[in-house]
Amino acid sequence: MLTKASFYLLLFICLLPLSHAEIYRWVDDNGKIQFSDRPSARDSKTEQVKVNTQRNSYGGGRLLERQKDLLDGYQAKDAQKVKDKQQAKRQAAQDKRLQTRCINAKDRLKNYQRSSLYRLDNTGERIYYSEEQRSKAIDKFQQLIQKNC
Repeated sequence: MLTKASFYLLLFICLLPLSHAEIYRWVDDNGKIQFSDRPSARDSKTEQVKVNTQRNSYGGGRLLERQKDLLDGYQAKDAQKVKDKQQAKRQAAQDKRLQTRCINAKDRLKNYQRSSLYRLDNTGERIYYSEEQRSKAIDKFQQLIQKNC
């Protein structure tokens, strides 16, 4: 157990200098800025750059978290758009059903108001609606018109 722990401690100590890389900056002959992990042999004005690892995406600058938040925001907006489209489609279907009911109720109301109506019995004989039945049907269709139109 002690040898395992000492092995990992020794490995950590050996790898520690590798995690700290130096960055050098210089201007080349064409006037372009160059960066490298080794100083330039041709340019004497090479300077070491100090990098703030707290601000990059790997060193705790929260860049990845901000990107994830943005992505989540975009996905939420997309999901909301899909929900809105589905809701609009359902609403359009509901409106169409109400319009159909309204037209049917108006049509049947006109038929009941215009003439005497009948139904057929099992033998095919006409049975005419009484005036009371007719007025109840008219009231029923007027209520349907108020509800659906």
